Amino acid sequence: MQIQKTFWGEANGRAVYLFDLQAQPGFRARVSNFGGVLQSLVFEKSDGESLDLVLGYDTLEKYRQNATFFGACIGPIADRLAEGGCVLNGARVQLARNAGPDSMHSGPTGFHSQVWDWEELPDGIAFVQSFTQAQIGFPGTLRTRIAYRISSERTLRLEYSASCDCETALSMTNHSYFNLDGGRRHCRDYTLTLFADAYAETTRETEPIFTGRALPVEGTPFDLRKGGRIGDVIARRDFHEILTGNGIDHFFLTRGSGMRAHAYLYSPTSNLSLLCRSDAPGVLVYSGNGLDGEAGKGGAVYGRNYAVCLETERFPNAVNFENRRAGVLLQPGESYHSATEFNFAEGFPAPYQGQD
Repeated sequence: MQIQKTFWGEANGRAVYLFDLQAQPGFRARVSNFGGVLQSLVFEKSDGESLDLVLGYDTLEKYRQNATFFGACIGPIADRLAEGGCVLNGARVQLARNAGPDSMHSGPTGFHSQVWDWEELPDGIAFVQSFTQAQIGFPGTLRTRIAYRISSERTLRLEYSASCDCETALSMTNHSYFNLDGGRRHCRDYTLTLFADAYAETTRETEPIFTGRALPVEGTPFDLRKGGRIGDVIARRDFHEILTGNGIDHFFLTRGSGMRAHAYLYSPTSNLSLLCRSDAPGVLVYSGNGLDGEAGKGGAVYGRNYAVCLETERFPNAVNFENRRAGVLLQPGESYHSATEFNFAEGFPAPYQGQD
């Protein structure tokens, strides 16, 4: 694989680059060492049309102001931390509250705002860095590696690994906004299939926060085990979780273990599909509810529900619940590992059963 590196600017006093990855003609990714951002992902269809399948910005400066977290690698802890903190090593860790009363995606100094070192790989690139408490707000020194690998099967694979010299909590993910129509229209007509029997409950009328409880999807609009139209789900404002989340913004516990299917997305407009596989416990699905005239790449304007995020991760806010903490805690001498694959194809094949 040939990797092309282009200087993009400076952030935090360090040089920022764009890296172009291509395993074969017709499928290529562009990533940055600022925030580990996936800036573009281009799929060439059999009729010659090329579509960029992720939302984003053209300039580094826009990513530095990235309130949407477009394409960013997220950590140490994805999603909301209640009241902006947790207890680690017997002491309270308090982060900036950047989402109402809570911390979102580890606050403004999370992985998404850091400039990373990099290593070239035979099939991609890895972003590596050691972070101190002064840099990201979490105790100790956290050694982190995030790899992007691209294959000839039109698959983008992300690999996460980390270790720390003291107790910490980890739930890493990627916050790409997928639009299988090249970012040109909403995703409400997409079919979404989730291989999940339960979802994580939220509370509060505004700024919903995860309670630590898992509830069955059966009998709810979240029962997407046989697939459903996204627009039909988000229209169910009679269902409290949809109303308070202003759409889908929920974590689903994927059945099974190991590397397995989490979600399947299909656009009838482009006839493109996305299969998300991961070894993570579940996936946070976000239907782009907060997008409202966001100016993006190439003069595009992204409206509400213009994308679907598939954030494979561990149970949100778990570190604040005694019965969930073990799933996110990392002790000295232990290693954190997780992987996620996004596979793209033309057509809508027979229903995928989600088990290997």
